[in-house]
Amino acid sequence: NWSESECHTCGNVNPEQVFNIVEISILDEYGKITRTRKISPQEWSDHYEEYAKNLISKKPVSGDLPEISFKTPNRFRQFLVFMKRDVLAKLANTQYLVINFFEAPLLAFILSYIIKYYNVGVNNPYGYTLYKNSNLPVYIFMSVIVSIFVGLTVSAEEIIKDRKILKREAFLDLSWSSYLLAKVSVLFILSAIQALTFVLVGNSIMEIRGMYWQYWLVLFSAWASSNLMGLVISDSFKTVVTIYILIPFLVIPQIILSGIIVKYEKLNPSISTPSRIPFYGEIITARWGYEALAVYQFMENKYEKQFYKFDKAMSIALFKKNFWLVELKNKVSNLERYANNPGEKEKWKESLVVLQNEIGNEVKNNTLIPFPAAGELMAGKTDSATLASTGEYLDRLDKYYNKLYNKASTEKDELISMLEKTPQDKIESQEIMRKYHNESLKDLVTNSSETDRMIEYHGHFYQKIDPIFMDPKFRFVKAHFYAPRKMVFGQYYPTFWVNIAVIWFMTILLYFILYYRLLKRFLDYMEHLGDRFNKAGSPNEI
Repeated sequence: NWSESECHTCGNVNPEQVFNIVEISILDEYGKITRTRKISPQEWSDHYEEYAKNLISKKPVSGDLPEISFKTPNRFRQFLVFMKRDVLAKLANTQYLVINFFEAPLLAFILSYIIKYYNVGVNNPYGYTLYKNSNLPVYIFMSVIVSIFVGLTVSAEEIIKDRKILKREAFLDLSWSSYLLAKVSVLFILSAIQALTFVLVGNSIMEIRGMYWQYWLVLFSAWASSNLMGLVISDSFKTVVTIYILIPFLVIPQIILSGIIVKYEKLNPSISTPSRIPFYGEIITARWGYEALAVYQFMENKYEKQFYKFDKAMSIALFKKNFWLVELKNKVSNLERYANNPGEKEKWKESLVVLQNEIGNEVKNNTLIPFPAAGELMAGKTDSATLASTGEYLDRLDKYYNKLYNKASTEKDELISMLEKTPQDKIESQEIMRKYHNESLKDLVTNSSETDRMIEYHGHFYQKIDPIFMDPKFRFVKAHFYAPRKMVFGQYYPTFWVNIAVIWFMTILLYFILYYRLLKRFLDYMEHLGDRFNKAGSPNEI
C-alpha cells in the first residue's frame, strides 16, 4: 500500500519491503514461486523513465535557485518581536500575572504590619511613632532581601523554558543580544512595578514619610541586579530543579555577609579584618542596598537633616579628645618609660610606629595645627626633645578639638532655640522628630552599643563608634560601613548615589557574563573534564 509509511501496530519502517516488491515472482499452476520476476527489470526501467519524463515536462527546469522569501529582520525589529512574544506569553499565563503582581504588595503588607511596633503602656500618649519603632532597621534590611529573592525567582526560568524554542530558531541566525535585551526589558518593567507597589504599601504602613522615590530607586536597583543573576543561572544550568535548589545558596550569603546580621569585624579573623570591609562584602548586593537606605534615612530625614553637620563636628571632636588623644599621650609616656629599658624595645618600637602613623595622618588632614617635628618621629631620631615637642602638639590638638566641639554645640543650640521660639514651635519640633527620626537606626549607624570605641591594629588606631560621622580615607568607593559619603577619583559623593551606581555596575557586569555565557562555558568545561576523568579511569591515565 503506497499510502502507508510504517506499521500500524509497532510503528517500525522496513525498507526491505521495496526490494520485495521489485523482486516479486510469478506463481506456477501449483501455486509455487518460480524464479521468473512478475515485472522484469526492463519494465521497471521503462516505468521510471516515463515517470521522470512526465515530471520534467510538468515542471520547467531552471538553472537558478529559487528565491528565498525569508529575510532576517534587523536587531531592533528582532528586539520588538522577542519582547512582544514574551509579553503575550506572560499575559496568557493568569497564575503568573496574579502571583507576580500581588506578591510584592502582599509581602510588604505582611512585613510592615507585623513589625509596626509601639509601646502600648500608659506612659506612651502618642501611640505609634516612627521614632520609637525599634524595627525600622529590620524593615529596611528585609525590604532589600525581599527584592533580591523575588527578583531571582521571577527570572530563574526565563531562559531555560525557552530552550526548545531557541534551538528550533537557531538556524535563522537571530540576534542573541536582541533576545536578551527583550528579556531584560520585560523583567525590568515588571520589577519596577513590583518595587513600586512594595514601597507604596510598606512605607505607608510603617509611616516612612517623604522617601518613597529613594526607597523605590534602591529596591528597584536590587531587583534589577537579581533579575540578571537569575538570567545567568537560567542560561547556565540544565534543569529547573537545579536552579531552584541553587537560589537559597545565592540568597543566604546576601543575608549573612551583608554586615547587618553579623558585623564584618565580628566574623572569623582569618577571613575578616577590623580595618576595612572584606572583599566578599564588596560583591554583596544586599550590603550596598541596605547601607544606601540606612544612611539616607538617618541623614536626610526632616529632623536630623537640620542638625547633621553639627552632630558630625561634635562627634569628631569628642572622639579625638576622649579616645584618640588620650591613647596618643599614653604612647608618648610609654616611649619615655621604655627609652632606657632594653627589655621593652619591641613595645617602644610599636608605640613609635603608632605615633608616627597617627600624627602623620593628622598633620596631613589638619593644617590648622602644624607640627614641624613630625618627621623626627622615627627610630634613630626620636629623643626626649622630640617627645616633649610631641606632647605639646597633642596639647594644642586637645584645645583645638575642645573649641571645635564647643562651637558646634553652641551653633546647634542656637538653631534649636530659633526653631523652638514658642511652646507651640517646640511641640511641632518634637512632633517632627517623632514622625521622621528613628532611635534604633541612630543607635545602629552610630554603633553606640560597641564597647571598644577604638582599636589598635597594625600600627594604626581605628574608630569603631559613630561611623555615620566619619569620612572614609580610601580614594575610590571603598569605605567603612555606614560611611556618610564616599570618594570617587578624589571627589566625595553621597553614599546613597555611590551605592546605587555600584549596584548598577554589578548589574551591567552580570549582563556581560550572561551575553558571553561565561558561567555556562565554565560549567560545560568542568563537565567535559569530568567526562574525560570518568573515561580515563584515574587522574594518572589522563
